[in-house]
Amino acid sequence: MLTTPSIRANEKWSPVDPLEEARAAFQKRPFLVRHPLAGHPLFTIEALTKVAERAAKRNGDLWADAGDLSLTDKWGSVPEPNMPIPQLIDRIETAGAWIVMKHVETDPAYKALLDEYEAFVRETAGPEMSKRLSNAEMLVFITSPNRKTPYHFDGEVNFVVQIQGSKDIWVCDPNDRSVTTEREIEEYYGSTIAAGTYKPHAEEVATKFSLYPGDAVHVPQHAAHWVQNHNNVSVTLSLNMEVPYGECADLYRANYFLRRLGLSPSSPGQSPIADRSKAAVTAAMRSARNAVRHAMGRLG
Repeated sequence: MLTTPSIRANEKWSPVDPLEEARAAFQKRPFLVRHPLAGHPLFTIEALTKVAERAAKRNGDLWADAGDLSLTDKWGSVPEPNMPIPQLIDRIETAGAWIVMKHVETDPAYKALLDEYEAFVRETAGPEMSKRLSNAEMLVFITSPNRKTPYHFDGEVNFVVQIQGSKDIWVCDPNDRSVTTEREIEEYYGSTIAAGTYKPHAEEVATKFSLYPGDAVHVPQHAAHWVQNHNNVSVTLSLNMEVPYGECADLYRANYFLRRLGLSPSSPGQSPIADRSKAAVTAAMRSARNAVRHAMGRLG
């Protein structure tokens, strides 16, 4: 499905479809949303240059690369640019670059906007699903014209929010195991976030959206997706929330290690007893690791 351009100025967050339909689709399939952030002064290139400089001072909160990518490339396959971030942003129209700023909400002004988003997501998700959501996070992407974002999936509940420029995004069914396999999800939680591998039929089964300023699309957890930027500089937000580790991450991580031992574990959801056991063991291991790290920190 290809969405048609519309604008896009909106006074508040709202799903394009009726709330009941968006609620039924939440975490199951992508759907369009309108948002009020297009043209917001906090997301001008000048403002974001300062955001990037602050993010660079936080460990792991800034990433940039530059070069041509295909759908099948993995994260980190393109080298980081050999220039300061402000210079890279200044040359963004010709740099072939992709710049990611994480935890932008550490700035109170951006946190206020994230709070508005979180309220919308909780209303859309409904009371029961809302109880399972936590840790809202804001990432900002600045992307050069015609740049691709390769095929991948994420462990968070996500909304891709277009602020400046336009792009196409393809989103797959999160439960289509011909696209995102059980093994890939296990590897995502057990070893690498670059576990997703593009399959030739993915484009046939994906839903395609064209995003313009004021548009956003819901990308469910584990829904494979990829992006083609149009011939413009793009500013996009990725607004994420997490579900409890024990619901999914711990189960897939346990399966990853069980499979490495030569076993064939059941998929999450097939055996409630096995799921509870895996979640408990993995949670205990995580608590033990955290306790050791805390103790070592005190000794240091």
